[in-house]
Amino acid sequence: MSVLTLTLRNAPPQAVDLSPLTPDALAGKNREDIARIELASGNRKLRVADLFAVEGESSDRAFVIRASTDRLMFIGARMRAGTITVEGDCGSYAGMGMQGGKILIDGHAGAFAGSVMRAGLLEIRGNAGDFAGGALPGDKQGMRGGTIAIGGNAGERAGDHMRRGMILIRGDAGAFCGARMLAGTILVLGRVGESPGFGLKRGTLLLARAPAEIPATFQASGEHSLLFLRLLEKHFQREGEPFLGFLPLPLRVRRYCGDQATGGKGEILLSLSAVAG
Repeated sequence: MSVLTLTLRNAPPQAVDLSPLTPDALAGKNREDIARIELASGNRKLRVADLFAVEGESSDRAFVIRASTDRLMFIGARMRAGTITVEGDCGSYAGMGMQGGKILIDGHAGAFAGSVMRAGLLEIRGNAGDFAGGALPGDKQGMRGGTIAIGGNAGERAGDHMRRGMILIRGDAGAFCGARMLAGTILVLGRVGESPGFGLKRGTLLLARAPAEIPATFQASGEHSLLFLRLLEKHFQREGEPFLGFLPLPLRVRRYCGDQATGGKGEILLSLSAVAG
């Protein structure tokens, strides 16, 4: 049985909400049922068949979106299980509130990717926009669990108000990475912008490269070989891709405690190789 595939016919004139299309929501539906599903686009409704050529068979396990563009929003929002593969770019709110399963985006993603997600894996092979894993406007908590793995760069405020989970960034991260974090772990292999960990309450920023400046509200607390990092590396080895792409982890680090302005229970861990460089 061939996997369900939705191939975009032409780029829509404005953003389209794809949140009704998740593996668990499509379970038990045939191609005709799926083709009739209505999607919000501005102040009108479009049927799936108006936008996509629908091929293959539905299941509660997986489907593919081909020729995707940044006008396709909310891909995989609130999904509970299964796998969505996106061939191309996607718009904002990919994986928002997801509670399980996996989304693979073989391109770039817009703002708020993985916002308020609770579980699962969101893999973005290209760049991610601002507020990846961050809180929605007016919300006091961002990502609550799961993993976001970004193969390229992340915009500003990655992990803003993050409550739990991991964000892994192979490229650079913009300003205010990990701002106002409540807990969780962010790993950045590239450069970070200004004010990393601003307002950090708890949680860990693990940086492979030294920032231009450690915020003054963080206090140096020496060099360490942390068991936590060894356990994290073993976890990555067990999980396989995309986690293997973030190895090896810096196992010996310089630790900075902070943000002292908000209680000082978080930390920035800086690879000693970055310090030496």
